[in-house]
Formats: sequence, C-alpha cells, structure tokens
Amino acid sequence: MIRLGRIMFRSSSSLYAHIPCPVLPRCRLPHCLFSHGVQQQIQLPDEVSLTKQQIANHATVASNNTVNTGKESDPKRLSTAQAVAGKQNSLAFKETVKRGLPAADKSTVPLHPVKRVRQEASPSKPTKSAIVPPSSPVPEDRVKDASVVYILPVKPHPPAMHSQRLQLATALAKALRDQGLSSTPNNAASAKEHEIASRTTSITYVSTMKHHIISLGRKGKSSEKAHETKDIPNERILEYLPRLVHTERQLGENKYMTALPSQKDIDEAIAAAASGYETCDRCTRYFRVGADGQSECLHHWGKPYRVKGSDKKFSCCGEIEGMTAGCRTSPNHVFRITHYPRLAAMIPFRTAVSGDKFPAAVALDCEMGYTTLGTELIRLTILEFPSSKVLYDTLVKPIGDVIDLNTQYSGVASVDEPGIPSFDAAMTRVFDNYIGADTILIGHGLENDLAVMRLFHQKVIDTSILFPLDSPELVSRGYKRSLKSLASSLLQRDIQVSSRVPAIRSTVVAAVGVVSSGSTAPSSVIEPEVRDLKQEGHDSIEDAKAAADLVALRARFMLALEDQRRAQATSTGVGGE
Repeated sequence: MIRLGRIMFRSSSSLYAHIPCPVLPRCRLPHCLFSHGVQQQIQLPDEVSLTKQQIANHATVASNNTVNTGKESDPKRLSTAQAVAGKQNSLAFKETVKRGLPAADKSTVPLHPVKRVRQEASPSKPTKSAIVPPSSPVPEDRVKDASVVYILPVKPHPPAMHSQRLQLATALAKALRDQGLSSTPNNAASAKEHEIASRTTSITYVSTMKHHIISLGRKGKSSEKAHETKDIPNERILEYLPRLVHTERQLGENKYMTALPSQKDIDEAIAAAASGYETCDRCTRYFRVGADGQSECLHHWGKPYRVKGSDKKFSCCGEIEGMTAGCRTSPNHVFRITHYPRLAAMIPFRTAVSGDKFPAAVALDCEMGYTTLGTELIRLTILEFPSSKVLYDTLVKPIGDVIDLNTQYSGVASVDEPGIPSFDAAMTRVFDNYIGADTILIGHGLENDLAVMRLFHQKVIDTSILFPLDSPELVSRGYKRSLKSLASSLLQRDIQVSSRVPAIRSTVVAAVGVVSSGSTAPSSVIEPEVRDLKQEGHDSIEDAKAAADLVALRARFMLALEDQRRAQATSTGVGGE
C-alpha cells in the first residue's frame, strides 16, 4: 500500500478486493483496496478443481518419467528435475485459472488464494547403493592371493616413489612364485615390501629390497637341501673348515699382510713419519699430530654412493659429493695407518704359538678408536666356532692418547674405568688361551682386526671374500659386501640396528672375585666382570656371531651338496649294474 496524501492506489494483485472496507460508509477514497459492494464468495468451478488434480498428476508423472540411471540421490539431478516440474506446474496452473475465472469479474479472486510453495520432487525409490555407502572390499577368502601386488602406505613418508616400490614388490612376488616359497606370493610380497619400507630410509631401501630378492633366489635353490643341512653335525663342519681358508694370493689381493715387515722397511717408515704430519681420515686435510695442530674437522661421516643415472651422494645427509665440505663437525682431526711397516714401528707384530689347548676355530671382531698412534684396539670379542659361545669379550685400554673413541660405530664411550686391561695384558690372554698357530680365524674384514691386534696370521676365513659381490667389475675395484647386507640376505637377520650395546664382559686381573668353575683360564685370572655400556654403536658379539653363522652356512651347504652328489653317483652305479 502506497499512501500519497489522501489517495490510495489499488494494488494490481487485488489481494483485498474481497474484504469489505472497514470504514464504510465514511470511506471517500476513489481507489480503495477493499470492497465497497456486496461481498460474494466466488467458488472455482469444477473445471478448476479438476485441473488442479491434473496438475498434481502431471507433476508426479513428470518426476516418475525421469531416466533412472541409478543415481537418483544426485542433488544436481534432483534440483534440475524439480525446477522443470515446478515451472511446468506453475504455467499450467496460471493458464487454468485464467480460463476458469468468470469473464464478467476479472478483478475478483478466490476467497483463499493459492500460496505458491516450492514443490519438492519425489524421486523414485532409491537404490541400495544410495542408502548404504560402499564399504572397503574384503576378500571372501582371506587365504586367497590378491590378483595383483598392492602397495601399502608408509607414514610419515615412504622411502621411495610409488612406481619404484611397485616395481620392486612385483619382482619380489615373482621370486616368491618362481621359487615356490609362498602360496600367496602377491600378498606376501606386499606385506614384506611394507615391512622393509617402514624400517629403511631412502638411502637403504633399494639395496635392502634387492638383497632380499637375491636371498630368496639362493634360498629357493637350496630349499631342497635345507633339511639335509640341518642334520650335518658340527664335527663335519670343523673337518670341512680348512677347505674354506683363503690362499696367500687371495689374502694379498685383499690387503692382508702376507709376510712380516723387514727391519729396513720399518726404518724407512720411521724416517718418513718423522715430520709428524698425517692426513685426516675424515676430511682428508693434512694436519700435524698433537694438541697444537688439532682443529675442528668438518666432514661427511657417511660414505658416497651412486644411484644409476645420478651423481654420487653421501649416505649421511644425501648431499651431492663435492657440493659441501661436510655435514658434521668434530673437535679433532684423526688419522689411520694402513702401512704395515709403520704399524710395526709403533707396536711390533706377533705370531701365535702351536699347541693342542687352543680351539680349532674362533670368530672374532674388534672395535677401534682413534689415538695419537692412529687406530687402536678398544674392544675385543672372541667366540667359539660353530657354537658361538663367548670365550672372551673385553674393553681394552689403548697405548696412545685417545683422540676419538668413534662411539658412533664402536659403541665404546670410555676406557678410563678401573680394571680395564691394557693392550699387552689383553693380547697375552688371547695368545695364551684362544688363538694358536693352527686356529682358524673367522670374521668380516679381518685385515683391519689383525692389524690393530698386531697379529700375523694366515689361516683366515673372511666373509667379505667368501661372499663377494655379483659384479666382477666392482670386485676388481675393491668393493665388498657389508656384513649387514650379508646377514640380511643370507641369514634373514638384521644387525647393527640397535642403539644400545648389551653387557660387555671385561676380564679384570685383580684380587677381587672368584675364579669361575670349569673355566680354562689360569688361576690368576678372575671371573669376568659385567659392565653395561648402554651406548650407541655396533655390537661386536652380534657381528662376530653373524660372521660365524655365515661360514657355517657355507660349510653346511657344501657338505650337503657333496652328500647329494655322492648319493646320485651311488644310485647311478647300482642302476648300471
């Protein structure tokens, strides 16, 4: 209603034309909104009511005639159908009302006007998928193998791209299928790949997967003889062991000392080292040994490696070789001496003596630290072979002044505690009880262990030589498989992953304690004292046991192979007769 002075204009919609004016007979408005005549109720004819019913039926038919694609719950399709149906209903109703109203009085409208309300389209009965959301597929038979290899997510981030993980997992499934090692190779490969991806990094993931696949191939080849190898007694292994000892030529090619240095060589080495300058074993910087020449050492503690098609990167930080000077800073420079005459000039080499009291074979592992004499022995572990019983495990106090104990790898944080034997005392104990001239020494990279022990010994079985790399080119360039890799692929055992070293047994020569019953040690040696270092680093007992088990595995395999050939030859001879 718009009021201008005393003039009121009639609304075009005539909403109030059927209501009597409340101010009659005093109303003088020329265009009053209300009725001034006799109020009549206008009933819609039956045609109008019938048309309304037709309109409702038309809306229902229109909604039911929509194409049923199984997506009735789609809000976009519902809104479109509602709009079309509502527009058709509105036009049809307007047209019907226009035709049904009396022509004499077009200004009048029904007593109860129709309120335009948005009509909701009634879709057809929804399908089951529209009511119940689809659940994750669950195999009917859990034992049934998956049709393809699937990759499981790794949190917080995977060690490799999805395509690379899928390629390696597929190769793993193929190895399991070809060797007949699993009835569900796809499921087994997916689970194993996820387990390896969860415990490795981007640096070690690919190599760990490849080594595991290679180990499956070797395991499949020897699976037929597995039950036979378990039955081979230790006595036969010890009898076969001398056949695995390396030749002098093999030792020389792998940087072992094949002859004691002469006095002339020792004198020349002493003269060459008179300047006191050494090359840092970490940053390769030339420095002077001593407090006045020590300075901070910036270096990469990891080793450079090369991924096919890319530059060399360091395993510690992933940086490209040559881009930065290092990622870690140490307070001092350190050096390593590998020249045997120089080693002999500092500490003379010794040879073991013959005797029947020594074990036939032992596995040993040494941990080294940096001192003013280069690298020295700070921990020594000797195990009986093939039982892996601990014979001797002790910390050793070095001769030179300690620069860095290399705790990250050695696991030794201090050698200053009372009761730790000196180098001479420890080696005397070893040569008197555990290592004789005929004792076979077993280990990994034993050329370094023998050097720090100052032991000249040629009856050696080195697992890095016994299990070389598959590539002859890499072998010729001096590359070797790590003990961690060999243990993972051949023994299915993870080593060098613990952040804590178990208890160390340190022999104490002191007037405390009681000699253990049944011990082969002299009466002057006291029961080993147990010390828990609880430091990060390698466990020398674990490493020595892994090397011993690798050698025992090779011996059992070769003995089982010989037994099989002997059985085949016997059966062939009987058949020929």
